[in-house]
Parts: sequence; structure tokens; C-alpha cells
Amino acid sequence: MRLAWKPLIGAALLGAAATLGACTGGGYGRSGVAVGYNSGWGNPYWGWYDNYYYPGTGAYVYDRYRHRRAWNDVQRGYWLQRRNDWRGERRWRNNWRDFRGRPGIRRPR
Repeated sequence: MRLAWKPLIGAALLGAAATLGACTGGGYGRSGVAVGYNSGWGNPYWGWYDNYYYPGTGAYVYDRYRHRRAWNDVQRGYWLQRRNDWRGERRWRNNWRDFRGRPGIRRPR
């Protein structure tokens, strides 16, 4: 009796795909794989809130001139919740990429 290899290989590949598909909920994003520094989904743990920029680490927020100010209770709660909801890389780093002066105003080039 001769085995039909193609159906066996196809079944093995489908089983492997189903097994890998079950592993995608690991907190990194929809695919389960984090690629690059800011990979992930959800609201980022850095950015503008209440006219202050939070770079993603520390206990300070910055105005549009980068003057540092200790965050208040409302800001702390907001940013800690955003960090908790982040579904990307969990090594917290400063991120100034979205800082361009005051939100909504473009800095001249």
C-alpha cells in the first residue's frame, strides 16, 4: 500500500498553523510578534495630555518649551492607565517622537 504524502503534509501544516495561531495573544499586539521599538496597539504610553507632554518614563511632564514639572494626581493616573493598557514592548523608554511644541501646532522647518 502506498501512502499519499501530499494530504499528510497538508494536514501537518494545518495543525502547525492552528497551534501557532493559538499563541498570538501574548500581549504584543494582534500578531503576537513585536517588531521594532514602538510596535504594539492601543493608546501609546507617551504623548500629550492636558497641554503637557509625557515621554513615557519618570514622574515628570513637560510643557511645549520642555520645562519639566512634576505630574499631578490626575496626570499620573492617566499615564499609568495608558501604560497599563499598552500592548507592545514592555521595556519603558523615553519617546520624544511626538513632541513638536504644543499639540496641533507645527514647528517651522
